[in-house]
Amino acid sequence: MLFSDPVFFLFFALYFSAHLLTPPQYRLYLLIFGSTVFYAWWKNEYAWLPYALSTIAWGGVLWIEQAEAPRVRKWRLFLVLAVLFTPLVVFKYAHFLIYDVAGGFTAAWPHVFRGELRFSLPLGISFVTFTLTAYVVNVYRRQFPIESRLTAILGYVLFFPHLIAGPILRPHELLPQLSKASRALDARFTLGASLFVVGLAKKLIFADGISPYVDLAYAPGAHGAYDYLLAIYGFSMQIYCDFSGYTDMAVGLAYLLRIRLPRNFRSAYTSKSIIEFWRRWHITLSHWLRDYLYIALGGNRQGAARQLANLMITMLIGGLWHGANWTFAIWGGLHGIGISLNHLFNRVWPNAKLPAWLGIITTFHFVTIAWIYFRAPTLTSAHEVLAGPFISSSTGLRAFLSEHAYPLVLLLAFLAVHRFDDHARVRLAVRRAQKTVVWATLLTISVLAIAVSQGSSAKFIYFDF
Repeated sequence: MLFSDPVFFLFFALYFSAHLLTPPQYRLYLLIFGSTVFYAWWKNEYAWLPYALSTIAWGGVLWIEQAEAPRVRKWRLFLVLAVLFTPLVVFKYAHFLIYDVAGGFTAAWPHVFRGELRFSLPLGISFVTFTLTAYVVNVYRRQFPIESRLTAILGYVLFFPHLIAGPILRPHELLPQLSKASRALDARFTLGASLFVVGLAKKLIFADGISPYVDLAYAPGAHGAYDYLLAIYGFSMQIYCDFSGYTDMAVGLAYLLRIRLPRNFRSAYTSKSIIEFWRRWHITLSHWLRDYLYIALGGNRQGAARQLANLMITMLIGGLWHGANWTFAIWGGLHGIGISLNHLFNRVWPNAKLPAWLGIITTFHFVTIAWIYFRAPTLTSAHEVLAGPFISSSTGLRAFLSEHAYPLVLLLAFLAVHRFDDHARVRLAVRRAQKTVVWATLLTISVLAIAVSQGSSAKFIYFDF
């Protein structure tokens, strides 16, 4: 059930009506039921998984807190996290670890076993696991109180706006809000609708609009140099508009239900360094990796060499979190190298600064080139796309511009307005403009987006992670 599908609009209309009619003390049960329907719509055979993982986290925290000795608490934390991550490892990484990483040791295994270790990936399993990990670790660190109700943990995990692709929530960002009685129809309703429509436009007009041209260049076969260039730059736009568009819709839906979710993007392509990029891109994942992995490894507390090693490990694992493929490991490794070099530069020349325009252009192109490994299904495909603009022939530039006017206009429009992509600007516009103007604008944008997409929408990219 995509946020951009007609069936979701019917689902949300029914859910929102039930939300308004349900007494506040029972809305948590409505949330659990509605979110279960939303999740099971994809594959009902995996509907048990969020329940199982939530029960493990909830019971595991109670078990940890029964121990008095710090060493016993630490070992129990390790065991709970190991059990919590087991489904993710099995479903997502079993085949990769056994046949790609340890392939030399398993080469003699019968071929039949290889197929048996390929599983269809449960939707949102990475986001569910990371969300519950945040709860377990935060309670262990005494940063959040124990939640005695399993239903509250289920609501925290299953809350359908963020269930499939984030934002990755800490317990303090959602759990206290689930128990609050609040009005649904107030100023946040207009803001929520506005954010949802902004995300809808990003997804249907920009991300889905450029998608066929990107897919063409990554498909097997010969392609022109300009086709490769359009795909390389186009994917930077596609993944941003696809993922930030999903987040806008998720945050907007939450506002409609009087829930405030954290921001996940801040005009990431205006970053002047790769360090800044990761403070603006998928912010909740960056913070998760920092707080639960990088700092746990030692952070920057043990010298420069250990800090750089910790950065590389963190980004490599962050890359593999996106998928069990060497392409994701290289993508994460490239960002690890970029961040490490950025830190070294700042350490050696603490007062040196690149001109803002040069920093933005350099960072954008570094990120864009790294995206090739993120998008390519294989290393061979990645290298073909990377070399394509230099070794492939192409039709004349005038003919290319004429045949690809629409995607080029989309790309230029995106680059022109990207720096204004900020929830604060939407909030300010909603506050200052007359309600009739706001709703007329939202209706116009929605109709335009649906017309451009011809009533259909591609799956969100991050649903695969």
